[in-house]
Amino acid sequence: MRSASMSHRSARLAWGLSGLLVLLTAGGCGKGHEDRFNQAAKESGVETAGVAPLAGTVTIDGNPPALEGARAVFVVLNDVSKPNEPLEQRLSAQCDEHGKFEFSSFSRGDGVPPGTYIITIAMLKVGGRGYVGPDQLKNLYNNPEVNAQNPEFKIVHKPPGKKDYAVDLTVAGKEPAQPGKYSVLFMN
Repeated sequence: MRSASMSHRSARLAWGLSGLLVLLTAGGCGKGHEDRFNQAAKESGVETAGVAPLAGTVTIDGNPPALEGARAVFVVLNDVSKPNEPLEQRLSAQCDEHGKFEFSSFSRGDGVPPGTYIITIAMLKVGGRGYVGPDQLKNLYNNPEVNAQNPEFKIVHKPPGKKDYAVDLTVAGKEPAQPGKYSVLFMN
């Protein structure tokens, strides 16, 4: 009977130590949330270092985007080192009702990796499968090949980052443009 009691205590001790180990691992032994996240990402093979904030404001004809109805304005980063990257793999941020946007990679507003980007901007409607075209900005700013010709749309992004990009789009009185090969036509 004594040996059964001992094995029962040994089992409880083992479970207790296992539980403590799980709590210490999950709690990071006092490390901050960011340290725990970075360690977990590293163990998973995901590189989190090197992102810097990238945020700003988009205005249309001098005003915040009129988002009445079911529409949204998206800012897309087109990495010049990856010109053929599929649209769905490109980094994007949605503007709020004031036209403010911020890019996030691992946590809200932390930014994106350094690089040279051409920004494209589109205003899309909400459809049954996500956001759909046609672009409510007349395809004037959603073609990376066209935007690459305008220095306002080229961002050389590096630490410490920048949070005050300001882009004013002129749409009134302009004729619609044809969408390019990598224009934003819809987003899921």
